[in-house]
Amino acid sequence: MNISPSFPEKRKKRAKKMYIDESADELDISAKNNCIINLNNVCDVLLTHFGWRFETLNNVSSDFSFLTGSELFEKDTDELVKAAADLALKYNKDLNASELTEEIIHFKHHAISALPSIKNTTLLELLEFIFEYSMTNIFPNICIALRLYLTLLCTTATCERSFSKLKLIKTYLCSTINQTKLTNLALLSIEKEISNSIDFDSVINDFAEVKARKIKF
Repeated sequence: MNISPSFPEKRKKRAKKMYIDESADELDISAKNNCIINLNNVCDVLLTHFGWRFETLNNVSSDFSFLTGSELFEKDTDELVKAAADLALKYNKDLNASELTEEIIHFKHHAISALPSIKNTTLLELLEFIFEYSMTNIFPNICIALRLYLTLLCTTATCERSFSKLKLIKTYLCSTINQTKLTNLALLSIEKEISNSIDFDSVINDFAEVKARKIKF
């Protein structure tokens, strides 16, 4: 990049030796070597995280791959049924295995006959195809599976942003804050646009009326 690096040398603090024969175990590392070591550590962490995330997303994508247009056109019915059964086992709270395996057989023939360019059809286009012809009641589990895949988070930016907010809230001055209050403060900080639109005076008045001790004479 034609950038001349500059590594300012800082004065090193050395501990005072209590005995004459005491040897210091500190390594004399230059500023340039220290920068190279830090960069290598950062690159190692990035490569590890990128590899883990790619492998995880690739596994999720392979689970739903049988619903793509090319897989519906090329794969046999038995292979589609097996892939549908495996997917239903992983998402057993949302999908019914017996119904999904039956739906995939009929959906394969229906999609091939209705869509001329089935090989290039994406999952979103298949979902739009189901909604366009009002087939959500005919293929409910396939519709749910497509919506599950299309609404999965592509990144973990939302989770990382939440942790960043927690670091700003729970400092060493707030180390004794309990879990409930910490969660509520983090939610207010994350949903800043909504919290700014709330009239806190009315909320405080309502809270005071509920918690007020009424003295009867």
